[in-house]
Amino acid sequence: MPHRRTAKLASWQIWLLTLSGATLWLSGAAWLLLHYYGQIRGEFGPETNPVEPWMMKAHGLALIPMLMGIGGMFIAHIPKGWAHQHQRIAGIALCLFLGLLIASGYMLYYVGAEEVRGWTSVIHWSLGLALPIIFVWHYLNGLRARRIRVIPRT
Repeated sequence: MPHRRTAKLASWQIWLLTLSGATLWLSGAAWLLLHYYGQIRGEFGPETNPVEPWMMKAHGLALIPMLMGIGGMFIAHIPKGWAHQHQRIAGIALCLFLGLLIASGYMLYYVGAEEVRGWTSVIHWSLGLALPIIFVWHYLNGLRARRIRVIPRT
């Protein structure tokens, strides 16, 4: 059950975002490694690793619950969290990263022009690899703020 007075997420939301986020990060990182370093030797030269398309399928599948979780944060977490000024910069950075990841992922899937695809891909995987740093910054700020507020009076 979400907390009525705080911006803390419900435990099911935390699990949804954690599992889908970890799956997105791991499948994206695995795809990146396979794409650039995991080619196999074929009859006519280097070929795509057969696991690479499966990483993209896992990535797309994990995106669905992540988008649902992000949408859910707009209902309570972000509006209630806006009052916490110590979290605002990290929260805005996290939202900006997520928005750019969603936009660049959309472009990778739907924009066919190769000249756009090249730089969009670099932006997408750079932001994706860096996202855990922004998330940990936001999360630790929240823990620190809760600890400071919950100091018992003597």
